[in-house]
Amino acid sequence: MIRIVTDTDSNMPQHVVDEYDIALAPIHILFGDEIVREHFEISPAEAYERMAAVEELPKTSQPPIGEFKAIYERLLADDPHTTIISLHISEGVSGTMGSARQAAAMLPEADIRVFDTRTASLGQGLMARQAAELARQGVDAEDIMAQLAQMRDNVQVYFVVKTLDFLAKGGRIGRASHLMGSVLAIKPLLTVTDGVIDAHSRFRTWKQALGGLRDLVLADVPPLSERDARDSLHLGVVHAVNAEEAQPLLDNLAEALEPQVTVLGEIGPGLGVHVGPGTIGVCWLRAPA
Repeated sequence: MIRIVTDTDSNMPQHVVDEYDIALAPIHILFGDEIVREHFEISPAEAYERMAAVEELPKTSQPPIGEFKAIYERLLADDPHTTIISLHISEGVSGTMGSARQAAAMLPEADIRVFDTRTASLGQGLMARQAAELARQGVDAEDIMAQLAQMRDNVQVYFVVKTLDFLAKGGRIGRASHLMGSVLAIKPLLTVTDGVIDAHSRFRTWKQALGGLRDLVLADVPPLSERDARDSLHLGVVHAVNAEEAQPLLDNLAEALEPQVTVLGEIGPGLGVHVGPGTIGVCWLRAPA
């Protein structure tokens, strides 16, 4: 048996988590002295409401080693021969990978494979979903890991934020720091490159930024008639309390591109504290069919 573990920075909707029985390690959100576990103890809407009511943004922390160890032990208790594939947000932006590795090292008799997706949000979530789908089809662990490496090489994550303030305060702005001089004047389109946040382009208005995001996807992904029949397109749109703009974008892209998999996700506070409410992202990858 192969079981998939990821963290809540994957922003996967609950129905996908339930369908594939994926185990989630929660990012911890620190409101002063209070620690709450993303997804399990606070919803995105509740978190953003609390953020709006405080002067200082909450901190975030990777799942502790003990929490990972407990997840692994629970899965192994069901079947001691289980192979666990634990894939997580880029080590370039979070310490989650370190916690997972250390927890796995505490269970040396178990077959636990920790994988850095080098991406985040639904880029990571789409990879976790596909790994679980492959496991359900009976693909062995070696092949799943090889396919994850292929997906990591071609996964794309682009997002637009209404302000760079959240990224700047959280110290997660990466190579996009040169945009800071005109925070109030632009709506940036950002990406995750080599595991860190990078700048792609900038727009004067939010409407232009959303249009630029859509055009970028359509320019990068060929229509179904021109795609390699051996690959399947997995497409996700993710948002921070902005479903009213995210759902139409997903519908529009799905109609144009006819992906084999579509997912609408919500950015939880683990990432939302850095990108801010209103953010919309598009994530896609080509997976061997």
